[in-house]
Amino acid sequence: LETDAPDIPPAWLNGGRNTPAELPRIAASLAALRGLSGEALAALSAANARRVLPDLFPHTFCG
Repeated sequence: LETDAPDIPPAWLNGGRNTPAELPRIAASLAALRGLSGEALAALSAANARRVLPDLFPHTFCG
């Protein structure tokens, strides 16, 4: 997940400044679009991070 901050603000900011503080709302919007709970989206996002950045998670199995 990312915010594209500050370059591309989400629609709800009406052209205002985008910041990483928008990430929870971006995550909630994405979860709703995918038909997932926030917890499920967080788990998928964490699994993806572990898969593509295994050196950041040396004590985690990345199957």
